[in-house]
Amino acid sequence: MNILDKTLATDELVARIHGIGPLLRENAAKADRERRVPDECVEALTSIGALKINTPKRFGGHEGGARMLLEAASTIGYYCTNAAWISVISNVSVMLPLRFPEAVIERLWAGGGPLRMASVIVTPGSIAVREGDGYRVSGEWPFASNIFHANWALGVVSIKETPDAEPELGYAILHKDQYTIKDTWYTIGMRGTGSNTFVAKDQFVPADQVVRAGVMLGPDLEASAEASFLQRLAPVSMFPTVIVSGPLGAARAALDLTIEAASRRPVTYSKYAPQNTSGAFAQGIGAASAKIDTAAMFLRRACDTIDVAARGIVPMSRDARAGIRNDIAHATKNLSEAMDDIAWLHGTATFADANPIGRLYRDVQTGVRHAMAAAPLGYEIGGAALLGVEPPTPLV
Repeated sequence: MNILDKTLATDELVARIHGIGPLLRENAAKADRERRVPDECVEALTSIGALKINTPKRFGGHEGGARMLLEAASTIGYYCTNAAWISVISNVSVMLPLRFPEAVIERLWAGGGPLRMASVIVTPGSIAVREGDGYRVSGEWPFASNIFHANWALGVVSIKETPDAEPELGYAILHKDQYTIKDTWYTIGMRGTGSNTFVAKDQFVPADQVVRAGVMLGPDLEASAEASFLQRLAPVSMFPTVIVSGPLGAARAALDLTIEAASRRPVTYSKYAPQNTSGAFAQGIGAASAKIDTAAMFLRRACDTIDVAARGIVPMSRDARAGIRNDIAHATKNLSEAMDDIAWLHGTATFADANPIGRLYRDVQTGVRHAMAAAPLGYEIGGAALLGVEPPTPLV
């Protein structure tokens, strides 16, 4: 698909998301209250193809990439941050099996229905021990967003070819029948993502559903002319870039709600009634809007860098990957500051239980602090690259 066709496909998908937007918005408070996105919302997202952005075309997907996912998920986030978050997680997670053997790819999509996934690529401690033509897998994987709606899950494991062998870091794919869900996700923001712990006990997994970390996260496929566009998308760059798309959409929604209320609400204990008669209020709205736009521009630049690299066979340099992390850091910092600005502008009503702006505030401030996207580490990664020194993490 050329760039023009992909842009048109993205616009069409965004239009379909707006079509189900009222349903997502109606259920946003319910998702927050019940700590999971309602099934009817997930089915609506499935029906319009929003969960097939990074699915191969041969399985009915878009083969969309980072930019399509950013635009689609930020639109979902405008209506429901939690629905956007699990959409991103599923769309990124289904990329990962594409780095496994072809038999695994066929197996996962064999049912013909929508493939929905959860994944945990850090927090080792689980184990896969060789047994015949497979592995025995046991462990717990916390913060597995979308686990309520997933039919497969991928988790990091320590691979051991014999019980006494030195472990190697890798990943295993498990079917939903092979794990249980432990209810551990209790937060004040992003409550509806269902980011609970999934648990497997002594489960047999075929050998081809277990791969070494270098296979899944390394650059070999990114340099392969035989690999597809989706296989060449860099997971460690892709994930933190698009994970912020839901909070981006939520910040836009919070700004619009604040603007809409400004013609009815006063600046308490002042002569400004309504709020939009205050020059300071107008200035604050302009500043918050600019910060949200800044976040969008930096995220789009990061997405475009990832997509362009995946169209070729030259892996991104470490400096380029570090630059992406710096872009993400600046985006999350601006979104956090914009939401603080909005809270000051709208006033203490922001924090009323029934106020949707308060829910959006909690969601954004939680989402932008995801460990892979948070500003402090991202800026340090970017700064280390500029200084020519070692980054503070191997996950660049």
